[in-house]
Amino acid sequence: MMPLVILLVSIAGLVSFHPFDGYFRFTLSVAMLATLLLYFERLSVIKVSAISGGFMLLFRTAVKYPFIDAALTDTLIHNLPAFGYYLAYAVLFKALKVRDYTGNMPALVLLLSICDIASNCVELIIRWELFGRSLETILTSVVAMGIGRSILAVIGYYSLKRYRDFVLAEDYAARYAELTLIIARLKAELFYLKKSSANIELVMEKGYTLYQKLNADHPGELAQPDSPAAQALAIARDIHEVKKDYYRVTRGIEEILNVAESEDGLPLAEFFQIVEQNTKRYLSSLDKPVTITFDYSGSGELITDQYYAIVSILDNLITNAVEAVGPAGVVAVAGRRGGGRLTLTVADNGPGIKPEEIELIFAPGYSTKFSEITGRMSTGLGLSHVKNLAESLGGEVTVTSSPGKTIFTVFLPLANLAAIG
Repeated sequence: MMPLVILLVSIAGLVSFHPFDGYFRFTLSVAMLATLLLYFERLSVIKVSAISGGFMLLFRTAVKYPFIDAALTDTLIHNLPAFGYYLAYAVLFKALKVRDYTGNMPALVLLLSICDIASNCVELIIRWELFGRSLETILTSVVAMGIGRSILAVIGYYSLKRYRDFVLAEDYAARYAELTLIIARLKAELFYLKKSSANIELVMEKGYTLYQKLNADHPGELAQPDSPAAQALAIARDIHEVKKDYYRVTRGIEEILNVAESEDGLPLAEFFQIVEQNTKRYLSSLDKPVTITFDYSGSGELITDQYYAIVSILDNLITNAVEAVGPAGVVAVAGRRGGGRLTLTVADNGPGIKPEEIELIFAPGYSTKFSEITGRMSTGLGLSHVKNLAESLGGEVTVTSSPGKTIFTVFLPLANLAAIG
């Protein structure tokens, strides 16, 4: 960081002018130095200022020496007072604890002005340029320049800080959107885990019932490891262990989600924006120019606590639509509120779905897609997720399709969305 700061200060030093006859000059380097010292609080004031002053001394000597008829030593001596300026500025900056006043703009400008004015006076005294000149003229110039450069430094500092806050806010929003989508997917998976747990419980009960029946029909065979009764009991026990593992997993996910979830609902517009942001990031990672639009202006002031389910529904439908369309595909996503329900639509201009496949697309495991890298078929769970999540909210999913146009529509009753407003 320090080399970059010194380089920026040196470049700013190229902007200069000589207010009086002599070697004394005003530059923008001190405004740049003050800005960076305020912004990067970990930088050593004395060290950075001293190295910057030394570098400026060498830089000015190297630039000036080839074009004047003077010895190298004389050129160094003429520019040496500028090094004194930087040392004086650093000492005053640290002594006045300027960094402690970054939250008070008037005080900050005043303290920086004092540092600048006093340091210029030190340089002028070293150069003996205060003698034989109009003190009023010199001080007027020094004070005006000191205040002007201090204002520039403060503007620069607050601009950098504002930009940093803006970048951090954008980063936070992106992370929040990603977290919401992850939680939505976890919610969908948890739904299926619970459903599987119920099925496992039922299978375990059937296995144990089978064991009881076999043991009743053939008493005494339980002692034989290979008997049907013993095998049925072993199966029931194994299923019971699987059930306990499922229970631990579901409880662990539920605990995570309970911590991550907000107890309050979110406006529909907010999680539509989350889906939109994540979709754009997803599209940017694909080598496939797809145009996608979002319209949720008709959702009103809908607020719901079922946003994870809705995000998961939209995410799956949008992903399917993007995969279905060609390189110049168009996908349109919309949300509408009316008739006591929320209507979500995802339309695309892909090749469409064959009539004989429409009844099959919501079946778990059904898919016509495969990975171009591994050659494996897709799991076919996306639309099954959508159907089950919609039905768990008391809604339904419909699809209409023809070559060049496919529309998935999800109807969700507002009464089941804990809607407000």
